Amino acid sequence: MSFRIIQLENLEVGIKYDKNNLSLDFFGAYVKKTMDNADEKTLWSQNGSIEIKNILNDNIILNKKDIISSININFDLYTYKNILVLPFLKKGDIFLEIEFKNLEKSINIRCSEMEILLIGDPEYIRHIKKME
Repeated sequence: MSFRIIQLENLEVGIKYDKNNLSLDFFGAYVKKTMDNADEKTLWSQNGSIEIKNILNDNIILNKKDIISSININFDLYTYKNILVLPFLKKGDIFLEIEFKNLEKSINIRCSEMEILLIGDPEYIRHIKKME
């Protein structure tokens, strides 16, 4: 089975927040693609956004631009840390803890929907050897 994994750690994002929804626009996120029966994975670059909808908590203070140092996403019994399998769309009780490079404290968000939207075509970077 083939699948894609997006790396969110050290990702530069543009931030749009309107009290109910948060959009983290990114450019050049690393996406690893694994194909059935392939000896190597491939590394791609992809633009898009992390859409966080129906935020339940108030008073989140963010910069307009920052770098994600670390992100934990808790949904059901699972915790996703810094990487997500694509496509990614979750609805329900979601809790995020995001550390940004230019903020002293981590941001905790409780929401009811989260999605990764990809924009445009991915750009090939290189093949990844089994040892990497």
